[in-house]
Amino acid sequence: MSSHEIQRFPITLRELEVVAVTDLTPHMRRITLGGPQLGAFDVGGKMQAAMKCLGPDDHVKLFFPDPKSGILSLPQQGDGRLHWPEDPPAISREYTPRAFDENAGELVLDFVLHGHGIAGLWAASATQGDRIHVAGPRASKLFPPASSYVLLGDETAIPAIANWLEMMPATTRADVHILAAALSAQIPLDGPPGATVTWHAQDTADTDVLVRLCGTPAPDSFVWAGAERSAITALREHLDQIGHPKELSHVSSYWTLAA
Repeated sequence: MSSHEIQRFPITLRELEVVAVTDLTPHMRRITLGGPQLGAFDVGGKMQAAMKCLGPDDHVKLFFPDPKSGILSLPQQGDGRLHWPEDPPAISREYTPRAFDENAGELVLDFVLHGHGIAGLWAASATQGDRIHVAGPRASKLFPPASSYVLLGDETAIPAIANWLEMMPATTRADVHILAAALSAQIPLDGPPGATVTWHAQDTADTDVLVRLCGTPAPDSFVWAGAERSAITALREHLDQIGHPKELSHVSSYWTLAA
């Protein structure tokens, strides 16, 4: 069975505006961005392509001012790529779009709010009319065919997991496990009837939790995971040990627990 089909795009820096802010839970905030630069636009006489988001776990970069100096350092737009500044360096964080509506001109991002982190702090104070620069996605890994799916992640992976579930055909079977710090983090997720979603209390010290939840998936099942680095490392080693086909898995470190 083939692996993820990848569709690549030119990388474009876009200036967007906050058009809506919605609190989904006490610790998750949805921010909707809009603006003409989500479509094709001109930079220095060269047209930049409209944004494309086609996969369940695409990534965009968000750029923030230095929290100490207040200086916003941005890359310069090149021909399908960005030229990154060195002094001062650009400060960016990666997020998975929860949704992108090309016709409506809206990019939706969900942020976990823990009271720290440059992106989370920005999201916590964001209001309608605020502006932010966004780059990417540079590529989309399209929804892969498989007999069934195993999706694993913590709160940071909820947007991607929600996208996976919404993109699944109606007859799809999926086993989904989400780690959350509190029951209040749970949100409704839409998926096919054959998808089972189970929420679990999160213990960040338990680095083997994804291994236990994954178990031994069917050889033709696709495994996706996004979570803390140590848990992802353990899961990746587990999948290698049981010989699960590499082309039928994609596991990503979304964050690193501070020492």
